[in-house]
Amino acid sequence: MKTAIHLLCAGIFWIWNLCFLLLIYFGLLPLSGFEVVRAMVDGTIPFPFVVSLVGILVVPPVCTGLGFWRLRRHPVLLMRLFYGIEAPLLGLLLLRLFVLRETTPGSAFVLAAFGFAIATFALELFFGYAAYQKPLAWFQMATHSLVLMVGLYVGGILLFYTVPALCVFLYTFVTSLLQGDWWRDVFRAMTGSPWHSVLWGTMSLFLFGFSCTLFVAMPYGLVNLYTRSWGRILTAFGRQHGWRQGGLVTGGVAIATLLLFIQTQAQPQVKAFQLLDPLPQTEVARQAVLAQSETVRQGLTNAYLQSYRYLSPWPESNALASWYQSLFNLSLDQARFWQNWHNRFLSPFLYQGQRSDDGKAAQLYAQVFDQPIQKAERQPIQQALQSTVNREETKAGLLNINQEIVYLAQQQVSVQEQGDWAEVTLFERYENNTPQDQEIFYSFSLPESAVITGLWLGDDLQPQTRYPFVVSPRGAAQKVYNEEVERGQRQAPTDPALLEQVGPQQYRLRVFPIPPRNTVEGRPGRTDLWLTYKALPQNDQWPLPQLTEKRSIYWDRKTAHLRPQGTTKLDQDTWLEAGIPVAASVQPRRHQAVFPEGYRVIAEPLSGTTAPLQGQRLALVMDTSYSMQAQSKRLAKTVQELERIGNNNTLDWYVAGAEDTPQRLDKAPNPKDLLFFGSLQLSEMLKQFEHLQESRSYDAIILVTDEGSYELANNEAEVPPPDAPLWVLHLGGHLPSAYQDAVLQAIQASRGGVATEVSELLQRLAMNRQDSRVASVADGYVWRVEPVSADQSTDVSAPDFIALAARQLILKLGRDGDMGQLEQLDRVHAIAKRSQIVTPYSSMLVLVDARQREALRQAEASADRFKRQVETGNDTLTQPANLLNDPASAPEPGVLLGLGGLAAVLWLQRRSQNRKMPWINRG
Repeated sequence: MKTAIHLLCAGIFWIWNLCFLLLIYFGLLPLSGFEVVRAMVDGTIPFPFVVSLVGILVVPPVCTGLGFWRLRRHPVLLMRLFYGIEAPLLGLLLLRLFVLRETTPGSAFVLAAFGFAIATFALELFFGYAAYQKPLAWFQMATHSLVLMVGLYVGGILLFYTVPALCVFLYTFVTSLLQGDWWRDVFRAMTGSPWHSVLWGTMSLFLFGFSCTLFVAMPYGLVNLYTRSWGRILTAFGRQHGWRQGGLVTGGVAIATLLLFIQTQAQPQVKAFQLLDPLPQTEVARQAVLAQSETVRQGLTNAYLQSYRYLSPWPESNALASWYQSLFNLSLDQARFWQNWHNRFLSPFLYQGQRSDDGKAAQLYAQVFDQPIQKAERQPIQQALQSTVNREETKAGLLNINQEIVYLAQQQVSVQEQGDWAEVTLFERYENNTPQDQEIFYSFSLPESAVITGLWLGDDLQPQTRYPFVVSPRGAAQKVYNEEVERGQRQAPTDPALLEQVGPQQYRLRVFPIPPRNTVEGRPGRTDLWLTYKALPQNDQWPLPQLTEKRSIYWDRKTAHLRPQGTTKLDQDTWLEAGIPVAASVQPRRHQAVFPEGYRVIAEPLSGTTAPLQGQRLALVMDTSYSMQAQSKRLAKTVQELERIGNNNTLDWYVAGAEDTPQRLDKAPNPKDLLFFGSLQLSEMLKQFEHLQESRSYDAIILVTDEGSYELANNEAEVPPPDAPLWVLHLGGHLPSAYQDAVLQAIQASRGGVATEVSELLQRLAMNRQDSRVASVADGYVWRVEPVSADQSTDVSAPDFIALAARQLILKLGRDGDMGQLEQLDRVHAIAKRSQIVTPYSSMLVLVDARQREALRQAEASADRFKRQVETGNDTLTQPANLLNDPASAPEPGVLLGLGGLAAVLWLQRRSQNRKMPWINRG
């Protein structure tokens, strides 16, 4: 009998390991090993999966070598090595690769304890009890107490699966034998396939079947081995140091483990939802939330990422009950009894809440912290996404801000000076080393008088073969571009690019696709872009675009930044320097341009100094949303600067905030007394001001805010037209990436503007007190628009200056006309299209084929051709499979343990052939 047991133990260890090594190292790796290694090196496979894959490939040969070197004469010890070390390690690695995602404190504690227990068991197996080193003996006693706890815990979890799995296996095996038809299918498969396919297929089936039988015995073997290991150490320790001490150590470790198990299961979203249900409506309640803002932030983030941090919400973990009901003919209550015990064991891996909590968390986060959760918590979300195999589309969203995906290989700026203005050309080459198409995104600003005049795409540095742009209504251009991006994710994409004006000085550029790496030629996918604009000089420089935000694009010190004066060096956060020095002295002069629509635009240099602002009645509206808390010091300084002009002007102070906090003040507010809470958009601030304004009239309205959160703007939000010039002062030195179109129209129609410094704003306020013919006063020039007679409308005296003049004409017509009327929008668009410029109403779109042009023609004919949607940039994350909820799709653990190594290599082979790395599904 003893000999039979020894033969069985040795046979299990050697047969399983021999099959695994032959199948993996002599079957699959020679076919796909090079692709696997290359995928690991170039980052196609994220680092967490590399660790698991390497572990799966390394553990069996290492254990086989140790078994041969140290334990080949001891079959029982080989069984300890297999069931106590090798099988648990492989199971842990396979679970990490296919089931477990980002760890939480609870799951990390369980996994760390399991790994520590395996290591402790291994030391006892190879080195025994440290009888001659008292501190080490006490440590062994304590750690083996943990081995006992882990063995009981893991064995208990596995029992929930192995008992029904054994029943299913036996039933399937017996019925297959009784039917007797299976051997014919096996015979046909073996005779109709090549010999090597038969060999590896047979070995794979044998390894699978053998692993399934071993899995059934796993809980019994694991509990037995870990308990006996603890018993051996307890016996030796008790004889040397006393049984009572051994029992106390075991009891103390057991209590400490249980307390840590309970403590680490606390999930922060429970407290966060309690604080925010309902949203606080009083100042005291809001202060309570702010006092625990970090807890709220962590809780909402945890709820948003529940699918990536937990296996299932607790209420949806019900697959075991369904399985037990159908298999053992149990009642619903009986099945739920076993399901509840199963869930208690797995509680560190279960989310305490509902699956719908992710949407609730995103909404509450925006309402409390005044930012989209994907933008504010970008780093933890990206980390969670890399902890699971998931799908990603290529659209550059908020999660791609500052991500290093597409490389800027070359950037060149050239300038053609035309006296007191110049045409600037920006060329960039993009290289994509990833295995999928990518989109890049730039948000940037230019001086208000500058005008963009061209956009082209190509791929061979040849301007004559590049794809040209078209000027299209803003809504139609956005619609066609977004449809092309969505289509490109399903089919072979074609190159569109979209350039829009989204603020008085702000622009948004998107290019898709940057093609993937060419694996045949071994070079990255490339796209070239040309952008031209005309600008007036500032401080003896030709101004360059200034970056507000970038997504999926990066550069480094190897990027070639070419300028007219030579090569320059820029850091990784600087897209372009402030400007290019003018080649010669610039003397401002008068310009004029006459348009067929019956207008003359005149640009005259400003002369003399601007008189200080005085005799004006100003409304000052303070933003108290949560994000303004970071600008509280700047706000205090701004209030002081504005108070200084109160001697010569009349100042009325308003505070915009949560529903019950908007108020009009008799004196300047003290920022220390303000409560910064919640989310507030510019449209809401204007509505609150209109309500508090009553019958008061003003010469200007100044909204004091920060960069804001354009992504949270409501497409349908109405913006009351201000009855005075609307100026927006953005603290922090940064303009927002974009404005909602209704807000942009309110700024421009009221003859207002934007600024980042109080001195700049006050200067422009004083300069803009001009007659009704003035379109704007900007960049050292006064721009006037006046009607001309029909016989003068054909006289275009400055054709090269027409683009700069057309921008000012459209600005003036946008102020004077009703831009809610389609006829007026078509009127200003016709000027932009003829002048080939970008405006707040007209965008540039690069198209490459007839199908795209037909789609644009249809979009331009629709009634909503000027209706542009807010680009939230939110990525729609796919939900990982819930293995504990749907029994039809949940793979049995026996399958994972039996086929894990094979599945890992097949998965690698398939992904390396496809050369795809999708992680996020973006909408």
